[in-house]
Amino acid sequence: MPNSGAEIISLTIAITTIFLFIVGTIAVRYIFLYQKKRFRYRQEVAELHEAFNHTLLQSKLEIQEQTLDHISKELHANFSHLVSLININLAEILPQSSSETKENILETKSLAKQLLGELKALSASLNTDHIMHIGFVKALENELVRLGKLKKCEITFTKMGQEYRLPAEHEIILFRLCQEVLNNIIKYARAKSVLAVLNYTPESFDLTITDDGIGFDTEEAYRLSAEKESTGILNIKKRARLINAAIAIKSQQDKGTQVTISVPNKTN
Repeated sequence: MPNSGAEIISLTIAITTIFLFIVGTIAVRYIFLYQKKRFRYRQEVAELHEAFNHTLLQSKLEIQEQTLDHISKELHANFSHLVSLININLAEILPQSSSETKENILETKSLAKQLLGELKALSASLNTDHIMHIGFVKALENELVRLGKLKKCEITFTKMGQEYRLPAEHEIILFRLCQEVLNNIIKYARAKSVLAVLNYTPESFDLTITDDGIGFDTEEAYRLSAEKESTGILNIKKRARLINAAIAIKSQQDKGTQVTISVPNKTN
Protein backbone atom coordinates (compact mmCIF):
# COMPACT_ATOMS: atom_id res chain seq x y z
CA MET A 1 0.00 0.00 0.00
CA PRO A 2 2.78 2.51 0.77
CA ASN A 3 4.16 1.82 -2.68
CA SER A 4 0.68 2.28 -4.11
CA GLY A 5 0.33 5.65 -2.32
CA ALA A 6 3.72 6.80 -3.57
CA GLU A 7 2.76 5.81 -7.08
CA ILE A 8 -0.48 7.78 -6.83
CA ILE A 9 1.41 10.84 -5.59
CA SER A 10 3.98 10.47 -8.38
CA LEU A 11 1.22 10.03 -10.94
CA THR A 12 -0.62 13.07 -9.57
CA ILE A 13 2.55 15.16 -9.75
CA ALA A 14 3.24 13.94 -13.29
CA ILE A 15 -0.33 14.69 -14.42
CA THR A 16 -0.25 18.10 -12.73
CA THR A 17 3.10 18.86 -14.33
CA ILE A 18 1.83 17.85 -17.76
CA PHE A 19 -1.36 19.85 -17.24
CA LEU A 20 0.58 22.93 -16.14
CA PHE A 21 2.96 22.50 -19.08
CA ILE A 22 0.05 22.31 -21.52
CA VAL A 23 -1.67 25.30 -19.91
CA GLY A 24 1.62 27.23 -19.91
CA THR A 25 2.26 26.32 -23.55
CA ILE A 26 -1.24 27.46 -24.52
CA ALA A 27 -0.80 30.68 -22.54
CA VAL A 28 2.58 31.40 -24.11
CA ARG A 29 1.21 30.66 -27.58
CA TYR A 30 -1.81 32.88 -26.92
CA ILE A 31 0.43 35.74 -25.71
CA PHE A 32 2.71 35.23 -28.72
CA LEU A 33 -0.21 35.31 -31.17
CA TYR A 34 -1.71 38.31 -29.38
CA GLN A 35 1.59 40.23 -29.57
CA LYS A 36 2.02 39.22 -33.20
CA LYS A 37 -1.49 40.38 -34.02
CA ARG A 38 -0.94 43.62 -32.10
CA PHE A 39 2.37 44.21 -33.92
CA ARG A 40 0.71 43.54 -37.29
CA TYR A 41 -2.11 45.96 -36.38
CA ARG A 42 0.38 48.68 -35.44
CA GLN A 43 2.31 48.02 -38.64
CA GLU A 44 -0.86 48.30 -40.74
CA VAL A 45 -1.81 51.55 -38.98
CA ALA A 46 1.71 52.92 -39.60
CA GLU A 47 1.52 51.88 -43.27
CA LEU A 48 -1.91 53.49 -43.66
CA HIS A 49 -0.63 56.65 -41.99
CA GLU A 50 2.42 56.71 -44.26
CA ALA A 51 0.24 56.08 -47.33
CA PHE A 52 -2.11 58.89 -46.26
CA ASN A 53 0.80 61.30 -45.76
CA HIS A 54 2.26 60.25 -49.11
CA THR A 55 -1.06 60.84 -50.90
CA LEU A 56 -1.57 64.14 -49.08
CA LEU A 57 1.90 65.34 -50.05
CA GLN A 58 1.35 64.30 -53.67
CA SER A 59 -1.94 66.24 -53.69
CA LYS A 60 -0.22 69.31 -52.24
CA LEU A 61 2.53 69.08 -54.85
CA GLU A 62 -0.03 68.71 -57.65
CA ILE A 63 -1.81 71.83 -56.40
CA GLN A 64 1.55 73.63 -56.21
CA GLU A 65 2.37 72.59 -59.79
CA GLN A 66 -1.01 73.86 -60.99
CA THR A 67 -0.41 77.16 -59.17
CA LEU A 68 3.11 77.47 -60.61
CA ASP A 69 1.79 76.75 -64.10
CA HIS A 70 -0.82 79.48 -63.66
CA ILE A 71 1.82 81.98 -62.44
CA SER A 72 4.06 80.98 -65.35
CA LYS A 73 1.33 81.72 -67.89
CA GLU A 74 0.49 85.03 -66.17
CA LEU A 75 4.15 86.09 -66.23
CA HIS A 76 4.49 85.20 -69.88
CA ALA A 77 1.18 86.61 -71.07
CA ASN A 78 0.77 89.75 -68.94
CA PHE A 79 4.01 90.94 -67.35
CA SER A 80 6.15 90.17 -70.40
CA HIS A 81 3.62 92.04 -72.54
CA LEU A 82 3.75 95.05 -70.22
CA VAL A 83 7.56 95.16 -70.33
CA SER A 84 7.42 94.97 -74.13
CA LEU A 85 5.01 97.94 -74.16
CA ILE A 86 7.38 99.91 -71.91
CA ASN A 87 10.18 99.23 -74.38
CA ILE A 88 8.03 100.38 -77.31
CA ASN A 89 7.07 103.60 -75.50
CA LEU A 90 10.70 104.30 -74.63
CA ALA A 91 11.69 103.77 -78.27
CA GLU A 92 9.06 106.33 -79.36
CA ILE A 93 10.21 108.88 -76.77
CA LEU A 94 13.91 108.45 -77.59
CA PRO A 95 14.11 110.53 -80.84
CA GLN A 96 12.31 113.47 -79.20
CA SER A 97 14.56 113.56 -76.12
CA SER A 98 17.60 115.65 -75.32
CA SER A 99 21.05 114.08 -75.35
CA GLU A 100 21.12 113.91 -71.52
CA THR A 101 17.71 112.25 -71.35
CA LYS A 102 18.58 109.84 -74.16
CA GLU A 103 21.30 108.27 -72.06
CA ASN A 104 18.81 107.57 -69.23
CA ILE A 105 16.22 106.22 -71.68
CA LEU A 106 18.76 103.87 -73.29
CA GLU A 107 19.78 102.61 -69.86
CA THR A 108 16.12 102.09 -68.94
CA LYS A 109 15.55 100.22 -72.23
CA SER A 110 18.50 97.98 -71.39
CA LEU A 111 17.10 97.29 -67.91
CA ALA A 112 13.67 96.56 -69.41
CA LYS A 113 15.28 94.12 -71.83
CA GLN A 114 17.05 92.38 -68.92
CA LEU A 115 13.78 92.28 -66.99
CA LEU A 116 12.01 90.71 -69.98
CA GLY A 117 14.72 88.05 -70.20
CA GLU A 118 14.42 87.32 -66.49
CA LEU A 119 10.63 87.08 -66.71
CA LYS A 120 10.87 84.61 -69.59
CA ALA A 121 13.47 82.52 -67.75
CA LEU A 122 11.41 82.56 -64.55
CA SER A 123 8.24 81.69 -66.46
CA ALA A 124 9.99 78.72 -68.09
CA SER A 125 11.33 77.47 -64.73
CA LEU A 126 7.78 77.47 -63.30
CA ASN A 127 6.14 75.76 -66.29
CA THR A 128 5.79 72.00 -65.72
CA ASP A 129 5.17 71.15 -69.40
CA HIS A 130 8.29 73.07 -70.45
CA ILE A 131 10.44 71.26 -67.88
CA MET A 132 9.09 67.87 -68.98
CA HIS A 133 9.80 68.79 -72.60
CA ILE A 134 13.42 69.93 -72.18
CA GLY A 135 14.24 67.43 -69.42
CA PHE A 136 15.70 67.78 -65.94
CA VAL A 137 19.32 68.38 -67.00
CA LYS A 138 18.57 71.31 -69.31
CA ALA A 139 16.09 72.76 -66.80
CA LEU A 140 18.71 72.59 -64.03
CA GLU A 141 21.32 74.15 -66.31
CA ASN A 142 18.95 77.04 -67.10
CA GLU A 143 18.23 77.52 -63.38
CA LEU A 144 21.94 77.61 -62.57
CA VAL A 145 22.49 80.24 -65.28
CA ARG A 146 19.62 82.28 -63.81
CA LEU A 147 21.19 81.98 -60.35
CA GLY A 148 24.53 83.18 -61.73
CA LYS A 149 22.89 86.25 -63.23
CA LEU A 150 20.90 87.05 -60.10
CA LYS A 151 23.74 86.64 -57.61
CA LYS A 152 26.63 87.33 -60.01
CA CYS A 153 28.43 84.24 -58.74
CA GLU A 154 30.56 81.71 -60.59
CA ILE A 155 28.60 78.66 -61.73
CA THR A 156 30.15 75.31 -62.68
CA PHE A 157 28.04 72.43 -63.99
CA THR A 158 29.67 69.05 -64.68
CA LYS A 159 28.10 65.84 -66.02
CA MET A 160 29.63 62.38 -65.84
CA GLY A 161 28.54 58.98 -67.12
CA GLN A 162 26.06 57.90 -69.79
CA GLU A 163 23.05 60.21 -69.64
CA TYR A 164 19.55 58.75 -69.25
CA ARG A 165 16.12 60.15 -68.38
CA LEU A 166 14.21 59.52 -65.16
CA PRO A 167 10.42 59.11 -65.19
CA ALA A 168 8.84 62.49 -66.06
CA GLU A 169 7.08 62.93 -62.68
CA HIS A 170 10.35 62.13 -60.89
CA GLU A 171 12.21 64.74 -62.92
CA ILE A 172 9.64 67.39 -61.98
CA ILE A 173 9.91 66.56 -58.25
CA LEU A 174 13.72 66.44 -58.48
CA PHE A 175 13.82 69.80 -60.25
CA ARG A 176 11.56 71.43 -57.63
CA LEU A 177 13.80 69.95 -54.95
CA CYS A 178 16.85 71.51 -56.65
CA GLN A 179 15.02 74.83 -56.92
CA GLU A 180 14.49 74.70 -53.15
CA VAL A 181 18.23 74.10 -52.63
CA LEU A 182 19.20 76.90 -55.05
CA ASN A 183 16.67 79.31 -53.50
CA ASN A 184 18.30 78.70 -50.12
CA ILE A 185 21.65 79.58 -51.69
CA ILE A 186 20.16 82.80 -53.10
CA LYS A 187 18.53 83.78 -49.80
CA TYR A 188 21.09 82.78 -47.21
CA ALA A 189 24.42 81.47 -48.48
CA ARG A 190 26.17 84.64 -49.73
CA ALA A 191 28.07 82.29 -52.03
CA LYS A 192 30.61 83.43 -54.62
CA SER A 193 30.65 80.12 -56.46
CA VAL A 194 28.33 77.14 -56.93
CA LEU A 195 29.39 73.73 -58.23
CA ALA A 196 26.84 71.19 -59.48
CA VAL A 197 28.08 67.69 -60.36
CA LEU A 198 25.73 65.21 -62.00
CA ASN A 199 26.88 61.58 -62.14
CA TYR A 200 25.00 58.87 -64.03
CA THR A 201 25.70 55.33 -62.90
CA PRO A 202 23.80 52.11 -63.77
CA GLU A 203 22.54 51.96 -60.16
CA SER A 204 21.70 55.59 -59.40
CA PHE A 205 21.39 59.17 -60.57
CA ASP A 206 23.60 61.24 -58.25
CA LEU A 207 23.62 65.03 -57.98
CA THR A 208 25.81 67.12 -55.70
CA ILE A 209 25.35 70.89 -55.28
CA THR A 210 28.14 72.66 -53.38
CA ASP A 211 28.45 76.35 -52.50
CA ASP A 212 31.22 78.32 -50.76
CA GLY A 213 28.80 80.42 -48.71
CA ILE A 214 28.53 81.09 -44.98
CA GLY A 215 27.11 77.63 -44.16
CA PHE A 216 24.93 76.79 -41.17
CA ASP A 217 24.56 74.49 -38.18
CA THR A 218 22.75 71.45 -39.62
CA GLU A 219 21.69 70.01 -36.24
CA GLU A 220 20.15 73.32 -35.21
CA ALA A 221 18.44 73.64 -38.60
CA TYR A 222 16.93 70.14 -38.33
CA ARG A 223 15.72 70.88 -34.79
CA LEU A 224 14.14 74.19 -35.73
CA SER A 225 12.49 72.78 -38.85
CA ALA A 226 10.98 69.96 -36.78
CA GLU A 227 9.79 72.32 -34.03
CA LYS A 228 8.45 75.08 -36.27
CA GLU A 229 7.55 72.83 -39.21
CA SER A 230 9.38 75.32 -41.43
CA THR A 231 9.34 74.60 -45.12
CA GLY A 232 13.03 74.59 -46.14
CA ILE A 233 14.69 71.34 -45.09
CA LEU A 234 11.35 69.59 -44.50
CA ASN A 235 10.23 70.29 -48.08
CA ILE A 236 13.51 69.00 -49.46
CA LYS A 237 13.26 65.78 -47.44
CA LYS A 238 9.57 65.24 -48.26
CA ARG A 239 10.16 65.68 -51.99
CA ALA A 240 13.14 63.32 -51.83
CA ARG A 241 11.03 60.68 -50.08
CA LEU A 242 8.43 60.81 -52.87
CA ILE A 243 10.99 59.57 -55.42
CA ASN A 244 12.81 57.26 -52.97
CA ALA A 245 15.86 59.51 -53.14
CA ALA A 246 18.54 59.53 -50.47
CA ILE A 247 19.60 63.04 -49.46
CA ALA A 248 22.54 64.22 -47.36
CA ILE A 249 23.14 67.82 -46.27
CA LYS A 250 26.58 68.73 -44.96
CA SER A 251 27.44 72.23 -43.86
CA GLN A 252 29.88 74.11 -41.67
CA GLN A 253 29.70 77.73 -40.70
CA ASP A 254 31.95 79.85 -42.96
CA LYS A 255 32.85 76.73 -44.98
CA GLY A 256 29.86 76.37 -47.28
CA THR A 257 27.22 73.71 -47.83
CA GLN A 258 27.01 70.48 -49.82
CA VAL A 259 23.74 68.78 -50.75
CA THR A 260 23.90 65.28 -52.25
CA ILE A 261 20.86 63.67 -53.87
CA SER A 262 20.87 60.05 -55.01
CA VAL A 263 17.92 58.66 -57.00
CA PRO A 264 17.74 54.91 -57.70
CA ASN A 265 17.82 54.09 -61.41
CA LYS A 266 14.77 51.92 -62.09
CA THR A 267 15.23 51.87 -65.87
CA ASN A 268 17.47 48.78 -65.64
